[in-house]
Amino acid sequence: MYQTSIHLMYFVSTTGYKHFEKAIKEYQPEDICDIVMKSGLKGRGGAGFSTGLKWSFVPRDIEPRYLCCNADESEPGTFSNRYVLEKNPHLLIEGILICCYAMGINTAYIYIRGEFTLGKRMLDAALEEAYQHGYLGKNIQGSGFDLDIYSHPGAGAYICGEETGLIESLEGKRGQPRVKPPFPAVEGLFHKPTVVQNVETLCNLPFLMGNGVEWYTSMGRTYGDTRFNPPQSDPNTGTKLYCISGDVHEPGVYELDLGLTAEELIEVAGGVRGERVKAVIPGGSSAPILTHYELECRLDFTSLTLWKSMLGSGGIIVMNETRNIVDCLLNIMKFYAHESCGQCTPCRWGTPWVRDIVQRIADGEGRQTTIQRPKFGVAEGGRWGDTGEMEEVYEDLDLLESVANNIANVDTMTWNTICVFGIAVSWPAVSYLRKFRPEFEAAIREGKLVTLPVEEATVPPEGNYAYQQRIVPRLFEA
Repeated sequence: MYQTSIHLMYFVSTTGYKHFEKAIKEYQPEDICDIVMKSGLKGRGGAGFSTGLKWSFVPRDIEPRYLCCNADESEPGTFSNRYVLEKNPHLLIEGILICCYAMGINTAYIYIRGEFTLGKRMLDAALEEAYQHGYLGKNIQGSGFDLDIYSHPGAGAYICGEETGLIESLEGKRGQPRVKPPFPAVEGLFHKPTVVQNVETLCNLPFLMGNGVEWYTSMGRTYGDTRFNPPQSDPNTGTKLYCISGDVHEPGVYELDLGLTAEELIEVAGGVRGERVKAVIPGGSSAPILTHYELECRLDFTSLTLWKSMLGSGGIIVMNETRNIVDCLLNIMKFYAHESCGQCTPCRWGTPWVRDIVQRIADGEGRQTTIQRPKFGVAEGGRWGDTGEMEEVYEDLDLLESVANNIANVDTMTWNTICVFGIAVSWPAVSYLRKFRPEFEAAIREGKLVTLPVEEATVPPEGNYAYQQRIVPRLFEA
């Protein structure tokens, strides 16, 4: 769907803005909202929440309403939004036009990451072209619809990728997330109803309007949500801009149907660079890691959640057999310790504490004293839980897991912070430790980083908490 298209004249010559013109001529705003709902389009920014459902929460009797386009893209391993901003900014503008027409919005803001200097320059040039040719401003293309779009650079804070942190920053305040509820759909920018959408999500709208629901839902997969009786549809439809990096031969942004397996995506990127895959981060650095025997998992929102990970922003980082998992975790924890906004105590104190423990282990100073604790594994009845046995574990490994789980618990999928930054810290920390515990133990035992062969470094399937609790979703049958 995504083609390189910088200048407006070229964009218009390749059906650019035609889908918006079709929307305002052939559909009422509520019809567009219905199309988005039926399409199953999920937000591509990280949470994977239904776009149509989010729009339905916005009250129509309160004005003004705003759109905030989240172009902050600060998740390590993710670079698809930057590609769109630099190569095809008019597509984003058209998506914003369709969204704003559907939601009765006359003012939109694009919050762009401060480091995206080229993207900001290309976006501003595209906005100027759109104003000059009557696609923005008053009475757009004689439709009676008005829209102004403003681009606003951030100051390089990771947390401003969170929707309420973004809004706080846009209002000129410190970029710290708000307590929810109220949610932005009800009380967002300037305390007015606000739609917050990711760049990629908005870029889906022109194609959806131009080709229809049936075409859109033919891509991806729709599962049956068995929490309901009878099962309800759980769509993972459309395409995804997968950002594939790390130890692959052809890293880059790939637009593919949602639901390919991790193994298939690695092959699309030219295969692993090295002897074999050791681990894969499936959704940006905040996602729980996958081992080499978990590559059969489909990389869509539902499948990864049921495998106790997440698709997140779609930033896939491949690690080969030369990578040391302790060192990789240290790199991530340094980043998050630096980026914590400091608003919540568990995160403010816990994040640097986790970093310091991993640093101590990586430096060869991990404490070799051991403690006894209950052993978790496959218990009676075949379910994961307390086995009734005790295990001996290095004190620093128990402390690392305890501190991380008190920020956000990987077992209960809950967190003790205002926003989900706590997840970004604790879920990688716990998953790296639990799935590659032998490599952490070797670093403590040997007093230095030790890169073990893949099989030796990885906890076997029978001891993998996520693999033992995984659920493979079934396709929906109407």
